[in-house]
Amino acid sequence: MIACIARTLAAPADRLAALEAGTGTGKTVAYLVPAILSRRTTIVSTATKTLQDQIVLKDLPLLRDVVPRSFTAVYLKGRQNYLCRWQYEAFRADPQWRRPEDRHWWPAIEKWAAVTETGDRAEIPDLPDDWPTWSSLSIGADACLGRECEHYHECHVVRARAKAAEADVVVVNHHLFFADLALRTREKAELLPPYEAVIFDEAHHLEEIASGYFGLQVSTWRYLDLLGDVLRFLEREKKLEPLVTTAVAAVRDRVRAFFDRAADAAGQGDDRWEWAPVMDSDRASTIEAAWAELDGRLTGLRDRIEMLEGGEVGQRLVERIETLQLETSALVGRDDDGMVYVIERRGRGVFLMAHPIDISDVLKALLYRTCRTQVFTSATLTTDGDFRFFKRRMGLPEDTVGAVLEPVFDYMQQALLYVPDDLPEPNDPLFVEKIAPTMQRLLQITDGRAFVLFTSYRNMNRAYELIAPKLDHTALIQGQKARNALLEDFRRDTHSVLFATSSFWEGVDVQGEALSLVIIDKLPFASPFDPLVRARLRHIEERGGNPFVEYQVPSAAIALKQGFGRLIRHRDDTGIIAVMDSRVVRRSYGRRFLESLPRARRTQDMELVARWWEPIAARRTEAPAEPAAEPAT
Repeated sequence: MIACIARTLAAPADRLAALEAGTGTGKTVAYLVPAILSRRTTIVSTATKTLQDQIVLKDLPLLRDVVPRSFTAVYLKGRQNYLCRWQYEAFRADPQWRRPEDRHWWPAIEKWAAVTETGDRAEIPDLPDDWPTWSSLSIGADACLGRECEHYHECHVVRARAKAAEADVVVVNHHLFFADLALRTREKAELLPPYEAVIFDEAHHLEEIASGYFGLQVSTWRYLDLLGDVLRFLEREKKLEPLVTTAVAAVRDRVRAFFDRAADAAGQGDDRWEWAPVMDSDRASTIEAAWAELDGRLTGLRDRIEMLEGGEVGQRLVERIETLQLETSALVGRDDDGMVYVIERRGRGVFLMAHPIDISDVLKALLYRTCRTQVFTSATLTTDGDFRFFKRRMGLPEDTVGAVLEPVFDYMQQALLYVPDDLPEPNDPLFVEKIAPTMQRLLQITDGRAFVLFTSYRNMNRAYELIAPKLDHTALIQGQKARNALLEDFRRDTHSVLFATSSFWEGVDVQGEALSLVIIDKLPFASPFDPLVRARLRHIEERGGNPFVEYQVPSAAIALKQGFGRLIRHRDDTGIIAVMDSRVVRRSYGRRFLESLPRARRTQDMELVARWWEPIAARRTEAPAEPAAEPAT
């Protein structure tokens, strides 16, 4: 892998490479070494914070003592991870808590804010990732005062970007990378420093993440944040007169009316719906009328702000209002056939979005022209042993270099794949009830020590109801605690069983005896009811393709590989992977799933599973438990 990446970085012409490297291959070090030695400014982009932390806190410090040249590396995050001094001072003067219980964190935040040099919220011990009030202490690009801010020269974002501009290696996440690419395209501005090479780790996430940055999105919260900034601006300019506050309140009322009518027309509860059927129905006139009323109020508010001549800050607010008007109008009008229009309700917020149906053309035009060298790597890029699906979805040229590294684990000895052929298919109304006894028997064989992974919350909750009361071990379920706390409980109690959904299918590293069994309820096909998935399937069919074969099967195979990858994380690990979906052995397409997985011993016989496990259980009884090994890369 080092040699392949070194050749890619050294190539005199543009070069793209896709590399699949499984768990334990040391792929992060394998791409960091040639990146550092190439003397090219390199962006390393990942999907998860776990991997970013590993690179920054473990791998790069290790390489400082090994690589024969000095180098600088910076971990750069999106601006909303950093404390905004201007927002912080405004909040201290007039705290507005998103939830009453958020006050609990304020003493720790004040203490931290007084001494922090980076402003990175990750420094605050135990602050939840989803702490709602943080949005009042950070700031988005559209609200930033820039050089007009009195704190500009001590701004944490400005300082972080200045350090990144001097670094040899800049570690970011995929969201920040594509936010930068979209900004460069639309506004000729940038979030990242100039770079000569990009290495995308966890590259199987790129299509989904990139799609979110080349469309449109407006929401209740985006409007309400704007109105809050307008009120703060008017207060600062000492123009907070009753007439103006009434105008702001009128806009706020129209915002709620517009989004509530749109969501009510689409459906009930927290969900995602395709927007086109709503706007093609008799409900469209009500929504269009609500938008026309809101649009008129926004124009009036914009005109009032323009009359105040509030300098750059006032002009920026005017531009934000105009941008929201243009984007909302485009979302209501739905005039781009290359987009799928979606409405989503999340709690008290409503979101209107447009996503590119096929991101490959966008990536061809923008991503592959940004720099000469790009490497895409992951443990799960291939299906059926090749890169065709990944290349097609990403728009990669045919001459993209592709290589699959040999696994470092002996799966034939370390793992057993169990796929029963006597269970009903998942469309059976009593599917969970009928597979529960098989799951319970597997949990008895391994004495717990299991992840039980589901493709839906409904199946997870039902299986937990049926199985947990019958277990002799601790049963944990997603939602009981925060994700990291659940994982800590699972590691601590080596016989526990964790019931979970998609967020535990990847980015989770449990080595040793604590995880000896992974049960997957069914093949993880993307939901055809999701608007974006449905639009992609329709797009393939309109072009004469077979959406099930070309999209559903390969994307599910990659997801299944991720689930399989939870089991063997170290050379000393052994365990069973069980897939409760008989379609794997009954249907012709099941072969594609089997050929996409590591080559482990396979069986459909429960008694063979028990016999295979017996000597492993005996060895564990005889030998004292080993301390957990270092996490695999």
